[in-house]
Amino acid sequence: MLVIKNGRVMDPKTGLDQVCDLLVDQGKIVEIGPSLSYEGAQVIDASGKVVAPGLVDIHVHFREPGQTHKEDIHTGALAAAAGGFTTVVMMANTTPTISDVVTLKEVLDSAAKEAIHVKTVATVTKNFDGQHLTDFEGLLQAGAVGFSDDGIPLQSTKVVRQALEEAKRLGTFISLHEEDPELNGILGLNEHIAREHFKVCGATGVAEYSMAARDAMIAHATGGHLHIQHLSKAESVKVVEFAQAIGAPVTAEVAPQHFSKTEDLLLSKGSNAKMNPPLRLEEDRRAVIEGLKSGVITVIATDHAPHHADEKNVADITKAPSGMTGLETSLSLGLTYLVHAGELSLMELLEKMTYNPAKLYNFEAGYLEVGGPADIVIFDPDADRLVSDHFASKAANSPFVGESLKGQVAYTICQGKIVYQA
Repeated sequence: MLVIKNGRVMDPKTGLDQVCDLLVDQGKIVEIGPSLSYEGAQVIDASGKVVAPGLVDIHVHFREPGQTHKEDIHTGALAAAAGGFTTVVMMANTTPTISDVVTLKEVLDSAAKEAIHVKTVATVTKNFDGQHLTDFEGLLQAGAVGFSDDGIPLQSTKVVRQALEEAKRLGTFISLHEEDPELNGILGLNEHIAREHFKVCGATGVAEYSMAARDAMIAHATGGHLHIQHLSKAESVKVVEFAQAIGAPVTAEVAPQHFSKTEDLLLSKGSNAKMNPPLRLEEDRRAVIEGLKSGVITVIATDHAPHHADEKNVADITKAPSGMTGLETSLSLGLTYLVHAGELSLMELLEKMTYNPAKLYNFEAGYLEVGGPADIVIFDPDADRLVSDHFASKAANSPFVGESLKGQVAYTICQGKIVYQA
């Protein structure tokens, strides 16, 4: 048994926000209230700290199978726990891709060994070919939680329509990386800084929001649920807002880096600030924050994308891979650039990092209630934290190394067991 005492217990599902205790036994919350105790129970004093549902990240890359020099499921799970996450959803752009039941089961067998809940999507199309749908029904039955060709946009409108229709039939949804390759130059560099500083054609805004608009309208026509991944442009937020206003089943997520920083970070952090979609302009940063505030964007997801240092540390930034390690800085970025900046309340931030992403997938997660799962994060929202380059992840490709942020995770508890302690 475990007793968590004197913490500020916050539950986005019910709105509970009060200093009290939690009693945990056999992986469940068995009591919430004042002055709880149980003889022989382990006690955590959470005085001055927030006790919240374990964070839920629906967009991570753990690189297994095939790219384990960057990350593997075990180190990814350790990074998640260190960041306060108790549930994560892996993307399927592995080698081979998670396009068949055999590969899916191998990945899930590896994931089942971890101390947190590690789930995965399967690909929308076979081996990312963009043309032939995978066996949605068979993959769902085998344990996939959804479908995404993340990293590779679906160029065929016919395939998008077929995928949305099949997802609707099966009561699931597809998550899409919206980016028209024919409208883009070098990925990872926003078009403005690419042109002005690097003298190349970069990643354009229209490549993102034009494809988002196209697919949102196909979702409207089919009634199939479309989830748009890592929005980065002001126009993309407007696209989602419009689609939702006309009743289209469209949801969206934003990554912490896109509400925290702009393309200028490339000038000081180099390839570690190169990501896809790229860091954009201040007007775009403000727009995604407004989307979070209005409820147009309901989920914060890291797009945790670890790379080996040798891959990032190349002389020509245009040759470096895009992506940053994100699980261990996500909560701090939300606290720093949203809560302490006065943009969101702490409860609103937690809702977008716990209850909303869990609800999207119908996970038994993201809330604190008697009888519910004892998946819990305990953190100090006001602590000053200097981000070091020592991560639980295999990778340290973060542009936030050396920055002082707010918030420090003290404990992560999954199924009633302490899986991380600072």
